[in-house]
Amino acid sequence: MEIYICADFAQDGIEMLKAAGHTVRTGGWGYTSNMLNEDEMIKEIGDADVLFVGYEPITRKVLENTHLKVISSIRGGPRANIDVDAATELGIPVFFTFGREALPVADFTIGLILALARKIVRADSELHRGVFTAPAGEFGSDKDVIWDMDPVGPWQSRKGMELEGKVLGLVGFGTVGRQVAQRAKGFDMDILVYDPYQSAENIAACGCKKVELNDLLQSADFVSFHAKVTDDNKNMISYDQFAMMKDGVFVVNTARAGLVDEQAMREALRSGKLGGLALDVFHAEPVKRDDEYFDYPNVILTPHIAGAGRDVIYLQTVMLVNDLLLYLAGGMPKPIVNPEVFKK
Repeated sequence: MEIYICADFAQDGIEMLKAAGHTVRTGGWGYTSNMLNEDEMIKEIGDADVLFVGYEPITRKVLENTHLKVISSIRGGPRANIDVDAATELGIPVFFTFGREALPVADFTIGLILALARKIVRADSELHRGVFTAPAGEFGSDKDVIWDMDPVGPWQSRKGMELEGKVLGLVGFGTVGRQVAQRAKGFDMDILVYDPYQSAENIAACGCKKVELNDLLQSADFVSFHAKVTDDNKNMISYDQFAMMKDGVFVVNTARAGLVDEQAMREALRSGKLGGLALDVFHAEPVKRDDEYFDYPNVILTPHIAGAGRDVIYLQTVMLVNDLLLYLAGGMPKPIVNPEVFKK
């Protein structure tokens, strides 16, 4: 079969496809860093039977003007750029990756928790800006602690919170949530989980406790989100939910901004209800330069990079190549967006 790849893809995967007798062409964003539009995609795909895609738009127009038999998306949410309904109508299965970014997102989440609790980012920024540094001249010593020890000095004013014995509330306990819990257990944190789709037994087997959402919010020192946005959970955290949280609670969101009511979160920040806030996702991206978030020293902002781990490309490549080869051999991969295509 002829395969066109415009996604981030490891060379090992290409060699696997060639070894299986397939022809492989590459281009697009994954190889040139230039995003192709609809017409360019149609031209690039050409007579290819299989498409491995990352972020280019795969619209009805693209699908109706090519001859694709299979689409494989590197993304965990392929509907973002693929017209899955049109693909289903045309009899094209859409495979995707499941949990490809779980490890880097979990690492990143724990990093944000530590950074909030110990004020690491704030202290680094202050040193870079000269807040706690000595003036030029004959200053400095190799003796014991010599930083400013008065009430406004770093030792007194930047004291942080230890994680041991603190309560971490995880909203969502899928692949990422489980990995976060595993890492948090290493800090001897107590972990509460709200996830209506997971059994108490499965959660307990990971050393955590399943609770209702209100119980989690009332007890947690840290609240971290690890769920997709659905019609049922959109804005699930709003004014009432923030009101029941502990004063000084730390909130981390590396999942989806839509889980939290934006204005309610901003008000909780303004009022001092939040001890710290770490966001890798925003209600409008990119975040604007004049956003009030930048005015708060207890807010950490990152540009949607929690999943940007170096090993992700290799992992997603192996997952998708194995799934395609399984499918071509008569098997059925589990990560398929539109299994109903096979009922036609």
